[in-house]
Amino acid sequence: MLSYAGTAMRLWHDLDRPIAGRRVPVMLASAFVGLVVDAFVVPTGFNLAYSDAQSHLTIARRLFDTASGAGIQQLGTVWLPVPHLLLAPMVLSRWMWHTGWGAAVLGSVCLGVTACCVYRSVARWGGGRAARMVGVAVVVINPSMLYLCATALTEPVLIAAMAMCLAGLSDLATRRRISSPGEVAIFCGIPAALAALSRYEGWVLCLTGTIFVAAVVWRRSGSWSRVAAMVAGFAGPPLSAILWWLGYNWVVFHDPLAFFRGQFSANAQQAEIVANGVSTKSDLGASLAALNLAVSSSVGPASIAVAALGVVGFILSKRRGDRGLLLVAAASSYLFLVVALYAGQAIIWNPAVRSGYSWNNRFGMASILPVALLASVGVQTVEDLANRVGAGALRTVVRGAVSVLLVGVLVLQASWFMQRPAERSQVIKEAAVSWQADALSRQAAVWLGRHYDGGRILLDETGSANAQLPQIGLPLRQYYLQADGARFQQALAQPEEHVRWVWVGSKGQDAVRTAAATTSFQRDYRPAFANAAITIYVRTYE
Repeated sequence: MLSYAGTAMRLWHDLDRPIAGRRVPVMLASAFVGLVVDAFVVPTGFNLAYSDAQSHLTIARRLFDTASGAGIQQLGTVWLPVPHLLLAPMVLSRWMWHTGWGAAVLGSVCLGVTACCVYRSVARWGGGRAARMVGVAVVVINPSMLYLCATALTEPVLIAAMAMCLAGLSDLATRRRISSPGEVAIFCGIPAALAALSRYEGWVLCLTGTIFVAAVVWRRSGSWSRVAAMVAGFAGPPLSAILWWLGYNWVVFHDPLAFFRGQFSANAQQAEIVANGVSTKSDLGASLAALNLAVSSSVGPASIAVAALGVVGFILSKRRGDRGLLLVAAASSYLFLVVALYAGQAIIWNPAVRSGYSWNNRFGMASILPVALLASVGVQTVEDLANRVGAGALRTVVRGAVSVLLVGVLVLQASWFMQRPAERSQVIKEAAVSWQADALSRQAAVWLGRHYDGGRILLDETGSANAQLPQIGLPLRQYYLQADGARFQQALAQPEEHVRWVWVGSKGQDAVRTAAATTSFQRDYRPAFANAAITIYVRTYE
């Protein structure tokens, strides 16, 4: 017992010491918290509530399990590739894919990386134990963040990559010697590249990060040649990553901008919504209102209140320049979304702009990074005031009381969220709405998974009601999917020659529905399962 107590005391004191070495207790503890939450969420299946989460799992699995040839071309162009590449090893097991545990493990790692990098960033800027603990608590004691990290959505990977980049930038600005271009490339540029190939918000981080590097290096060296070398070190990896993505789209889809204007791009899918005037396009007030509610309902009002204290502390601080630029870099996702919402390139719906309906509010989750950093600034301000008054014992008591109080407030915030999660967290509300809306599709998926006894399956997975492939749980090589291109079209034209099973959705986008309405199809297939949303046909002859 004494040895355990001694180890705990050493870890406690380590939390208040300067960063040294590569010890990662914060990362391991945070990842463990994520896994504990996963153990409750994954068995319920609620981690698969978002249809996009199931689509991400399918893309990752498709890289090596497909009827049309495994390979990198299976990444498609709808979403950026890094989340799927990281997820692919996690879903080598069909069970890990079917249950979503592969994504939950990756999400827990991302949670640990994010918490560790927030801790390191706060420590690099002089934050003590209380500031570091509160910064980490903002991330880890957050129901929306914990839920997203149990899913296959792309936000956890983006946030972790951005946090790594911010930790590297903090090191660049605060270490005694000036980093080399190679060090900047490894600790800042490569994480920025991962962010840039995770979500498009990461592209803005590449810009704000470049400005940060140039400003810091110029202040510290006054040499334009060194500034140019360091900027090249930072910008080289993300620029190469972006050029690779353009080249990939050009080679595979014959259009370097296929991700932006292709058939299944977000721009194409949202064009009708924008045309009908139900987006926030050209309305800055509505754009800010929608985004701010998405952020506050994701990050939490108590976290934002502590961050507001940090804004005051930052204004009063004597070290505003570099830290201010870092906070701007941390807010890259927020800045990107303001522009995207105003331009009609992104859509967020919530009661601030459209009462009773929620969509894409998870986009606000990345703002947890600037909130966590600002919250730590607020705590650090209180710590600095405590250091100016009283004896050492009093300072210790004040600092301890501040950390315990604020972490307690964040725990109470989490408890408040969980009393009515589907009302108070727009992220969890969206999941709950999607879970209810897809109940019939889920029923069909369970039926097919249990009754399948061989043969190929025709299914258009591009509709949200049809994105149930992980829940069905059958090998993807047994399907003809839209992602299979010409093979899918051949099966669609002559299903009786290619497939035994046909999945048809009654609503929304479904290319199979027209083929299933023909006289020849009705002659060759009979309904084996049907509900109000899905009909599953089986061929009448072998």
